[in-house]
Amino acid sequence: MIPDDWMPHHRADGETVGYVHLAEGGLFQAHDLLGRALGAPGEWLAIESMLDEHSIAWLDGTWSYAIEEGRAVRVRIAELSGERVVLVEDRLGSVEGAAPQRYEVPVPVAPGVLEPAAPLTEWPPAP
Repeated sequence: MIPDDWMPHHRADGETVGYVHLAEGGLFQAHDLLGRALGAPGEWLAIESMLDEHSIAWLDGTWSYAIEEGRAVRVRIAELSGERVVLVEDRLGSVEGAAPQRYEVPVPVAPGVLEPAAPLTEWPPAP
């Protein structure tokens, strides 16, 4: 769960695009919606600008979710809140077969658990 002392940062239309908290030395630290630190701590206006530029478009991509050591699956973000992110197995648009596997991960997401997926370079993708 996002800590209580992290302030949500909203863009002009009211959409939350990240969080800010007070860091050491009177500086502020920006975090994305997954709770990952964005850059180094800085002055308030610079942190706000960083979050506005980061936006939320990055959520739309495919992700690599480390289920366990040495095993990852390709997923998409289905839901995101300050408490959890719901991931759905990426089937590359296929609607055949059983429903895709769903995973829940607490926010903030631990480092190395959820990273942008590498582009597909072979077809079909390796299991």
